[in-house]
Amino acid sequence: MRPYNPAKWWVTVDEQARRVGARRRAVRRLPEPWPLVVFGILFSLFLLIVLAFQFLPGRYALREGDVSAYDIKSPVKVSFVSQYRTSLAREQAAAAVPPVYRTIPDAPAQAHGLLASAIDQIRSIRQSTAAPGVKLDQLEHLSGFVLNATVAAQLLALDDSEWERVAAESLSVLDRVMQGRITADQLGDVRSFLPSLVDPSLDSRGRAIVVALASAAIRPTEEVDQAATDAARRRAADAVQPVVVTLEKGETILRNGDVVGPAELEKLVAAGLRNPVLRWRDLLAMLLIAAGLGLFLCLYLQRFQPAVVASPRRMLLLGALLVIATLAAKLTVPGRPYYGYLFPGAAVPMLLAILLDTQLGILGAAVLAVTIGLSTGAGLDLVVAVLVGGGLGAMCVHRMERMNALSVAALVVALGQFGVTTAFQLMNGETDPRVFALGAALALVSGALSAALTLGTVSFLGHICGIATTLNLLELAHPSQPLFRRLLTEAPGTYHHSVVVANLAERAAAAIGADTLLCRIGGYYHDIGKLMRPYAFVENQVDGQNVHDQLDAYTSARVILAHVPDGLALAAKHRIPARVRDLIAQHHGTMLVQYFYHQACKGAEQPVDEAAFRYPGPRPQSREAAIMMLADGVEAAVRACRDRSPASITAIIDKIIQDRVASGQLDDADLTLSDLSKIRQAFWSVLQGMYHPRIEYPAEATRPVALIGGGQG
Repeated sequence: MRPYNPAKWWVTVDEQARRVGARRRAVRRLPEPWPLVVFGILFSLFLLIVLAFQFLPGRYALREGDVSAYDIKSPVKVSFVSQYRTSLAREQAAAAVPPVYRTIPDAPAQAHGLLASAIDQIRSIRQSTAAPGVKLDQLEHLSGFVLNATVAAQLLALDDSEWERVAAESLSVLDRVMQGRITADQLGDVRSFLPSLVDPSLDSRGRAIVVALASAAIRPTEEVDQAATDAARRRAADAVQPVVVTLEKGETILRNGDVVGPAELEKLVAAGLRNPVLRWRDLLAMLLIAAGLGLFLCLYLQRFQPAVVASPRRMLLLGALLVIATLAAKLTVPGRPYYGYLFPGAAVPMLLAILLDTQLGILGAAVLAVTIGLSTGAGLDLVVAVLVGGGLGAMCVHRMERMNALSVAALVVALGQFGVTTAFQLMNGETDPRVFALGAALALVSGALSAALTLGTVSFLGHICGIATTLNLLELAHPSQPLFRRLLTEAPGTYHHSVVVANLAERAAAAIGADTLLCRIGGYYHDIGKLMRPYAFVENQVDGQNVHDQLDAYTSARVILAHVPDGLALAAKHRIPARVRDLIAQHHGTMLVQYFYHQACKGAEQPVDEAAFRYPGPRPQSREAAIMMLADGVEAAVRACRDRSPASITAIIDKIIQDRVASGQLDDADLTLSDLSKIRQAFWSVLQGMYHPRIEYPAEATRPVALIGGGQG
């Protein structure tokens, strides 16, 4: 153990405490709004560039109807869904569906009534005393009935008996004809068939009049059901699968002098040989969408993610992942119908969930689904697949503590995407098992690629952004870590205290749903500052000598207070993650070192400044930091108490919690009274297991038990 020499370090302790306190007070201040404004502007700008501009190489600014001045060949082999050919095939399928007819119930009665009315009018005209020329004119202008001059003249030439026979035969022929199925398109055929239905005993003049009267009265008995016809044609069009066109490398798309048609235009776009003309309306539309997404993201961060807003590197990580993923989708998916379902879009939400926050990962899945849909022109099925797959992936890696969580996430992402694509295929009437099998294969590959990409980049991104991942925290728990090993060898009492605090904190965190791994690692490292002067802390004083017996109260307080800034310095030197450093700084909050403060107050002629006996803080800012403060206080109090009965342990736990609440140390932590009750119960359960009564062995049983190295209880 190093010799104690206070003259070399007590001034340094004050300076370290002052600096750490200043830094922590600066962190507690709300971040300025300008970083968020800059983030929103830059995110919207880069997203606009990705959405609105073409990045693939192109040389031919051709439009439909232009005449090609070149022989143009495809530089790549590419398969794409031809919207033009698909649309043409669907139009043909719809046109091939015949009209759907519905029966006109009262058509025979209407036709019969019309002819009967005409016959009554003709009979009345024939019986009138008007001049023949007047009668002829009246017959040509019957109400609701049309007769030509020839038929009208023939009607006047008939005698009464012939007329009555012709009238009766006309009604009979009409009734027989109207009993059949007659559409508007069939009227001509039906009228041409009428002469065969007329009684052959009539003379030619009578038969002609019958045909004329019946023909004029015939009406369709069925009409087109337009709604049913349109629905049938839509079903036929929807049943047509997208037409996939494969463009071979070196295949001629256009020859010199060819007119550019829609099919050739699609090939130019798929091969990346056409520079689309950017219209100001399109640019304005994309600008509004990019600005809307940027505003939405900024408002969410401001209200629900202040920790991300306080870190420019974290905001940069969020924006960069979303923009780069959108750009990658735009460069790979268009023109390749299956690439969209292979694209590892779930990797971004998973990375955001691991590095930043699970809720932010789910939000990132929603934003990414929108941007991929806009940048690639993909259908709703791909947008929903990216949204569902990414959201499921983010939830699966929430607080990932094992590597197999990524394997589970890959499977869940694949199942989610397959479920979405299957649902859309069923809605489109797809029943081919091979199509479903292909969808399952694509979903599995996409899930595996997402998990592999997440695993391959999470450590790198966490390192450059200063973010401690779950894997980083797991590494800190290994006994070979230098600081952890030094704690065991140089300060064994502090090591034992830290292990117990870690157990208490982990159990309490599990009880209230906090980060159990962070609490365990924080418990291991919260007192590493004691490595600078382990002999100054009672748990490491094994020879009965206490250095504080030789020091005044002010100096002793500085020694005790120094272990927080010392711990932060050691943590920074050994690159301990910021989340763990926060627990080191906050686990004593701004509490008072009461023992030495009261020592200083005894016999003091002037009031004692409390600031010299308070930790620099800040107070716990998270549930994990609050748990660490309570676990540290409870463990120390129970260890110092000789009475470790259940009642005594309960009283100590209650007192520590009440003291921290009453002094305002937990005001900044998001803890409820229900949480404190659960923490109290978790502490009691752990401590009761450690300090439960043991069986007193008989004297004659002591030696055998000692030899086998165990005991009961």
